[in-house]
Amino acid sequence: MTGTVDEKAAQTAQSEVDATSGFEKKSPHGNLTTLAQAAATEHAITPAQAVRTYWRAFAWCLFINMGALLWGYDSQVGGGLLSVSSFRRDFGSLIDQQYVLAASWQSAFNSISSIGGMAGAFSLGYISELFGRRGAVAVACFVSIVGILIQFLTPAHKNGMLLAGKLINGFSLGMYVSCAGSYCAEVSPLALRGITTASVNLWIDLGQFMSNGVIRGTGNRTDAYAYRLPFALQWIFPVILLAGLPFAPESPWWLVRKGRIDDARKVITRLGGPTIDADMQLQQIQDTVELEDTYAASARYIDCFRGVNLRRTIVAMMVFVLQQGAGVVFVLGFSTYFFELAGFADTNAFNLGIGVTAIGIVGNLLTFYTVDKFGRRFIFFWGMLACTTVLLLIGFISISHSQNARWTVAAFTIIYNFIYQTGIGPLGYVIFAEVSSAKLRSKTVALGIWVNSLSGMVVNIVVPYLVNPDEANLGGYVGFIFGGLAFAGTIWAWYFIPETKDRTVDELDVLFEEHVPARQFATHNLFRSNSPSN
Repeated sequence: MTGTVDEKAAQTAQSEVDATSGFEKKSPHGNLTTLAQAAATEHAITPAQAVRTYWRAFAWCLFINMGALLWGYDSQVGGGLLSVSSFRRDFGSLIDQQYVLAASWQSAFNSISSIGGMAGAFSLGYISELFGRRGAVAVACFVSIVGILIQFLTPAHKNGMLLAGKLINGFSLGMYVSCAGSYCAEVSPLALRGITTASVNLWIDLGQFMSNGVIRGTGNRTDAYAYRLPFALQWIFPVILLAGLPFAPESPWWLVRKGRIDDARKVITRLGGPTIDADMQLQQIQDTVELEDTYAASARYIDCFRGVNLRRTIVAMMVFVLQQGAGVVFVLGFSTYFFELAGFADTNAFNLGIGVTAIGIVGNLLTFYTVDKFGRRFIFFWGMLACTTVLLLIGFISISHSQNARWTVAAFTIIYNFIYQTGIGPLGYVIFAEVSSAKLRSKTVALGIWVNSLSGMVVNIVVPYLVNPDEANLGGYVGFIFGGLAFAGTIWAWYFIPETKDRTVDELDVLFEEHVPARQFATHNLFRSNSPSN
């Protein structure tokens, strides 16, 4: 996507076009003149200018990202309901005069959505190519409504039925998040791509915040609606999405691949208004599609693991492995536990947990500025390093069992959340959406969410055994384990996370095809390195 061609953009475009005249004589990539013109135009537009010109694209990306809110809501509501007395009564067993949920069933309840999410993400690669990005979101909405209905109608002690509802809903959640990243990367202009893809994580944070607030408001009820209302409120969002989808623009990249050129031109004009050069944007998409077709004739899941696409797929998956390795489940998932150790009453500890989530939202909003100011690689690397530092500090401070040490650990959970939500949290969703080729984006993004679900599920199962007093009872010492993992992840990020800021889709294609090291993505001159003099 490009914006209005002003004088600066035109001058820059001409210089890059001149550079490509020699490039085309040697390059196997075909005629790149239009791509150079489009890239120069995109590079000349600031995020503020892009918001003014492409406000429709910006708004529709935020709308489609609403589905990610349900991912965050579901991830928090499960743990919250386990503390609701009427939920334990209706799905637990009476042991020693109190209702207890079996540990094995708790594990299943907390992980079943991730299993569904893995299946949903994998299916997106087929569904979105068949029905388009809008169609995939619509399918996710209908599946979500069914899954929520099953959870809402589950009678007491029908634990299997409740798990089935969460599994079905989890399928839709994997589709929501995968499709959000693909849609934003394909509808946004270059200057807004970082902001819109980062907003996927913002919606997840908002879902977690909303979930905590709902549990806080309904958890004291003594009837079944103490847990049915939190389930029912999820219906709001798929209904809103279904109401808006008929008016949402389809991805012009998908339309071009389907041969619907006139429809793609109409969408481009609609997204940017009458002042943009829609023909140049359309030609840019067509030329990029042709460029990628010269690299690979097919677009199957197996192609994500062939040639240079293997490198791109590994990066898309590893950003989520690194998130889990950086201890997000340990620190944020057990923040209430650390607050209670610091001496806060249960209710106050829960309220502080809500406050921590709110701080994360503020941090994510800050990313809207930093993601284009400092770049993806810079923020992700330093975010990993900062998380490593905080994790090791939590481990060392936990050696002392004084009250001051407990207060300090509780404070560091707040600091960690701010660091995470301004760094690797949102940047993971930016990088994994940008690093894939346009041809394989829906499948690469799906694989990223698949790994996200898998790694999150594994860590959610393992961490309680490390922390809980009746198991390993390591408490804050777990900071050493995740601190070590995060340090290793920081080193990996330095060598393998590329800088995708200010790079168009076709430029990224060429950078990967030329095997440019990740550390040189920001500075590598595509045209100079391929000029006849070289």
